[in-house]
Amino acid sequence: MSWRSSRRDRMSSMRDRVNVQTATTDESTGQPIRTWATTYSNEPAQWTPTAGAETVRGKQVEAGITAVFTVNFRDDAYTPEMRIQHGTQFYGISYVKPVDGGRRYIELHCKGIDSA
Repeated sequence: MSWRSSRRDRMSSMRDRVNVQTATTDESTGQPIRTWATTYSNEPAQWTPTAGAETVRGKQVEAGITAVFTVNFRDDAYTPEMRIQHGTQFYGISYVKPVDGGRRYIELHCKGIDSA
């Protein structure tokens, strides 16, 4: 019966709501213009911030926020080409990880990005 309590705990911890967005490209003007369309709106998720720091790579300073979003499973729904909107912050999906076989939950490992 322990599996039921852990499932209940995970579902009750999905208190955040996120929008999952997919990039669309408009080339009618002769130049590709990327815009974002909301694919899944108001998705329940568990938001876990994992880091927030500046790192130096070579001669560049890279500021980033990384987070993990645990969401409900959907068939082929989440890809690294998508982004997550959590409040006013946007996150690019870096890695999609199935949790416990992947038929109930998916972990989306993300990095904070600019809203533009």
